[in-house]
Formats: sequence, C-alpha cells, structure tokens
Amino acid sequence: MALGAGVMALLCLGGVGVIVAVYDNATEVKRSDPSEVVFNFLGAYLADRNDQSAALYTCKENSDLSSLSSFRDSIKKSEEKNSSEIVVTWRDLAVQASGDQAVANVNIVRSASDGSEAFDPWKFKLSNNDGWRVCSAAPA
Repeated sequence: MALGAGVMALLCLGGVGVIVAVYDNATEVKRSDPSEVVFNFLGAYLADRNDQSAALYTCKENSDLSSLSSFRDSIKKSEEKNSSEIVVTWRDLAVQASGDQAVANVNIVRSASDGSEAFDPWKFKLSNNDGWRVCSAAPA
C-alpha cells in the first residue's frame, strides 16, 4: 500500500513538472525573429492597446515610438468622434536584417465599422539586444 502511494506521488510530481514546462514554453516571449517581434508588437500596441505587453517587444533604452503613439491617439479620437470602433490590422510585412539591426516595412490597415479602410505605410527599426526589439517607428 505504501509502495503504491509512493509511486503515485512520484507520478503526480512528474506530471506537475511536465505541466510547468509546457506552460513556461507556451508563455515565453519569443524575440528570435524580427518579423515575429513586429507582428507581436503591433498586436499588443495597436490592436490590443496594451502598453505592458507591447513593452516586452520594445528597446529598453533610446526608443522613439512617439509617432506611433500619436497615430494610436488619433485612432482613439476618431473612434470617440464617430462613436464607432476602428479595427487595426497590418499586411505586407517585409523585414531586412543586417547583423544586429533590422528594418521592417508594413502597411497598417484601419478598418471602420462602415466598411471603409485606410492604409498607412510604416517603417520600424529593430535591434537585436537580448532578442529582437522595436526601437523606433515612423510613417514611411
């Protein structure tokens, strides 16, 4: 009986270890690919409007996202003015990396509830410092 309980306890502990490892892998912030970083950053910053999540993908020092911040503020003001939601997506993401620097060009798409769309070309500069991070954004 004690032997069975001991074996059962070991199996449970092993199962907990596997669950922790799977959870850790699933929630790990992936910054190994500049395309993936831009995609995740845009999702957090423009689509979800979550500054804490976006900060996981930005340079810790010397970042300049003021233009993108103004762009996001203009989207919010337009939503308030028109009492409608604007959905932000992106397409045509193209990244050129050279060493620890990369430039990403992307078309940001603003879709209004009335069916209208606006396309805004943007350029992002990234740096590979402990993983790729977005350091600046400007209209292209």
